[in-house]
Amino acid sequence: MEDRRLIGSVVPVAVLAERDIGEMFAVHTRLYERVSEPEFSRDLAEKDWVLLLRDGPSGEIRGFTTVLLLQTEVHGERLRAVFSGDTGIDPAFWGGQALARTWARFMGELLSQHADRRLFWFLISKGYRTYLYLPLFFRRFYPRVDTVTPRFERDLIRTLGTLKYPRDFNPESGVVEFAASHGHLAPALADTPEHRLGHPHVRFFLEKNPGYARGHELVCVAEISPENMKGLGLRMLLEGSRAMAVAL
Repeated sequence: MEDRRLIGSVVPVAVLAERDIGEMFAVHTRLYERVSEPEFSRDLAEKDWVLLLRDGPSGEIRGFTTVLLLQTEVHGERLRAVFSGDTGIDPAFWGGQALARTWARFMGELLSQHADRRLFWFLISKGYRTYLYLPLFFRRFYPRVDTVTPRFERDLIRTLGTLKYPRDFNPESGVVEFAASHGHLAPALADTPEHRLGHPHVRFFLEKNPGYARGHELVCVAEISPENMKGLGLRMLLEGSRAMAVAL
């Protein structure tokens, strides 16, 4: 499906219509098992924004990701972290970059609002496809296959994991280990194709999060900054920053 048919926008959760939430949940249920609409709605209600991907011709929601902005302190530094919650794209629309473009542009806007504080992406990954966004758009991200996680990022992971999931986060493994699944990938999506097993980042993810098929989530962080981003992510980040500067 051509990416140009998906139109991305970011809106406050409070302005979502019931129909919007229903269409988001429909996308969610095509990707994950053991999910419930009440739990989905409760999770959505705690978020600040949702990034929507709409089918250009019909306006129907084909993908989304939820966004929560957190404030915390690590090693005496006050910083902000963008938490990415429930995320999904209808498989018929996989392969496009509408999600990445819209997300990175919005990150540029957030970055410009409080330039005195560093901004980090707080990503939880229950599948290797999500984890692969990190090497695609960031120069430095953690945990990763080719280096030990530095002390600051290690403590940031522990701080954020404990803050968001105080009962389920394991600080030793760096994984949110739910006793019972809060939603896990459908079997067809959880399977890792043979040709992917040799990819170093995929192999690393599978080793770090062996319970991914049961819904366990690997906690990851990456600084959102022009110095740390690359490719499409960097271009959209700068575009968002410029747009915010003009608006201010």
